[in-house]
Amino acid sequence: MAIPLTTEALPYPGTHNIRCLGGYETDRGMVTQADAIWRGCSLNGIEPEHHEDLLSRGLTTIIDLRRDDEIASAPNPLANDPRVVYVNIPLFDGLAPIDRMAEESGGTFDFAVRYVRALDECQDNMAQVLRTIANAAPGGVYFHCTAGKDRTGMIAMLLLANAGVPRDVIAEEYGLTARLGASLMDELREIIIDRGQTPERTAQILASEPATMHRVLDHLEATYGGPIAYLDQIGIDSTTREKLATRLL
Repeated sequence: MAIPLTTEALPYPGTHNIRCLGGYETDRGMVTQADAIWRGCSLNGIEPEHHEDLLSRGLTTIIDLRRDDEIASAPNPLANDPRVVYVNIPLFDGLAPIDRMAEESGGTFDFAVRYVRALDECQDNMAQVLRTIANAAPGGVYFHCTAGKDRTGMIAMLLLANAGVPRDVIAEEYGLTARLGASLMDELREIIIDRGQTPERTAQILASEPATMHRVLDHLEATYGGPIAYLDQIGIDSTTREKLATRLL
């Protein structure tokens, strides 16, 4: 099953890689709905009129997956808007800094290894994010990290898998960042190289290959019995899983 060609980032100049998880057919013949759950970047640079447009789409909850230091240097501009509930859950809290990824991955920057470590070692945070989405007020939920690729990608994967979206589609959805977030990746590429990384390693850090997500899904299958069994393992029971699916379908 192919990713719908209509999948596009929301057209807000100054922001990057904002997209909803709508338009994907599930294994039960249902389709995920538009403007229910969005994933993306930290919204820095959003203009006031686009701020209002996002709210007009029904946004009621924002979940920020970043660390305190990231938030301090680039706060979400909607965090203090009284019309939304803003929640900070540092999803990868406890993982080694990204600069140590080569040590974890045998000398290469292998994001599949980092994602697997996050799923294994950050289970309380994963569960907290999912419960927050399940129990959020009626309306749309926006979850984000800095670029909307890694931490955001893990939550998107679990939400889509729980809703019954096939794994090939989940992997391709992860890969959409290469197209929809290209402008942000160009900005980050310069920053990372300026910090001393080689162009080759920088490309590895910024990549969002579907094959990476397939390896993560393989790990979930081999270690836990699949994404649903993983959710059960981390305390996301059938009632909560149904609430998550209902928000998306």
